[in-house]
Amino acid sequence: MEEELIELGSPTASKRVILLHGLTGTASVIRPVAEYLCKRLGEDYSFLLPTAPIIKVKQFNGESAHAWFDVKSSDFRREADIDGIFESSDRIASLVRSEISQGVSPKDIYLGGFSQGGVIALTTALLEPFAVAGVFALSSYLPLEDQLAAQLTDASKEVPIFQGVSLNDEFISQEMSDKASAFLRNRGNPVLVQKYDMKHEIRNRELDDVIEWIKSLA
Repeated sequence: MEEELIELGSPTASKRVILLHGLTGTASVIRPVAEYLCKRLGEDYSFLLPTAPIIKVKQFNGESAHAWFDVKSSDFRREADIDGIFESSDRIASLVRSEISQGVSPKDIYLGGFSQGGVIALTTALLEPFAVAGVFALSSYLPLEDQLAAQLTDASKEVPIFQGVSLNDEFISQEMSDKASAFLRNRGNPVLVQKYDMKHEIRNRELDDVIEWIKSLA
């Protein structure tokens, strides 16, 4: 069965934002976030919200859930599902390329995501042979396994990145967040890190900062 894909905003908008939900979420779950961003960014922006496939998640004792990749341990730094990350990144890359084939410039395409969605947004952008407009990753991280890091492209070093860090995050440690931002800066990416006194969640003040960041790039 085809997974849900929600489109918001005018199909003739000049800029696209591909927004990815987190583990167990769907396009419908993250739709209010997209609606908030879309309303405040204005008619020049439209949104694409794909839904992750249903897979068996090891951390959930093999129960099925919407997931961009498997979670094999509560410590996300261990046993990263690199194959699953590549598979989902390929899927999102196909959305990016579809927009490009319709005449949208890569420089007008933004990728964003929460938690697992942020992992895929970052990975997709960093693997492409061209630079997209920017990536915002909220309460997220970047797996730094050699097989992934070795495939990141030189062109993607130009991609600006907004990293939203939740200081009381129950799942993503400060160490993981700091390692991701340090790695990205060291390879040359312009990185803006904003920290918030909140848990593993999305709040309007964070989204307002994302909006200002996107407008600063436009």
